Amino acid sequence: MESVAWAHPASRPKGNRALTRPLAAFVGGSSPLARLQDRAALLGQIQHALDLLLPDYMAGAVQVANCENHVLALHVSGAAVAARLKMLLPRLREGLWTQGHAIEEIRVRIRPPKTELRHHEVETRTLSGSTLEQLEKLRESLPERSPLAGPLAHLIAEAIRRD
Repeated sequence: MESVAWAHPASRPKGNRALTRPLAAFVGGSSPLARLQDRAALLGQIQHALDLLLPDYMAGAVQVANCENHVLALHVSGAAVAARLKMLLPRLREGLWTQGHAIEEIRVRIRPPKTELRHHEVETRTLSGSTLEQLEKLRESLPERSPLAGPLAHLIAEAIRRD
């Protein structure tokens, strides 16, 4: 096996291209990465063709999810888009055929866009000494098995801990 000495790119001679090869040389052939790259390219081509066939008001609402065994799976953003898209399926299938994509069936699935969870800051309030005294008197006056006794004791303990 031939050993290659690597140096910082700035220190290499500019005319020496023997050590550089295009990325395609590494992912070419039948490697899993090459198959993944080919699949991604195919799905991208189908998405582009679909975007050209769809009405303007559906732009961005329909995404190609998968294409296997001549069955195209599409994800849409809502039920209204899915209903309208299902009416367009024959025209879309024909349009994809004319553009060279052998699609025999199109399946539509509703996938609402992901929403980010927003964390709201909780405002912490402190209880005054007189309020704590009144709550303590209330807790002591409650029957032992009162459903209010436990939460009230917890509130008092938390208020004392925060002070």
